[in-house]
Amino acid sequence: MKSKIVKFNELMSLEHLGNSSKIIIKIDKNDKKNISKRLDLIKLDTLNIDINYNKIDKMELIAKYEIIANGEQKCVISLNPVKFKIKNVFNIKFIDEQKVNLSTLDDEFIEPIYNNNINFSEIGVQMLDSFLDPYPKINNGDVDLNRVYNNEDNFEINKNNPFEVLNNINK
Repeated sequence: MKSKIVKFNELMSLEHLGNSSKIIIKIDKNDKKNISKRLDLIKLDTLNIDINYNKIDKMELIAKYEIIANGEQKCVISLNPVKFKIKNVFNIKFIDEQKVNLSTLDDEFIEPIYNNNINFSEIGVQMLDSFLDPYPKINNGDVDLNRVYNNEDNFEINKNNPFEVLNNINK
């Protein structure tokens, strides 16, 4: 199977896609910076999006994505960096927008094709966002609230007040 390297966010015309191939999305430093900003990440060290696709017919194809990413998110409690590593594979079906029937969609991943073009990168970023932990916590959430308070005498009084906990973080 031959491979094709495409720029991030490059639109691919169905007319120029063969019956099957491998697409490698080229993601440069600036792209990673923009993705980090969009997904509210501290940093995105690595992002690889590789796609193997097979055309079903002239206006329909099935793509198998492999996403590998690592970087850092903010802890929802302390706002300190939390590392993430993602390696996921998923399939998605691209179909002509006029053939998409919203009433019969199951749990399948279906993406409409508009104007005979596909943005493989955009699907990769959207799925990366869904794979990220929406509430990352340092030490997998094992935060010792006693350490958050400077004055442990007041801990019993304030332990049920989440705003007091947040107020005393990193003081």
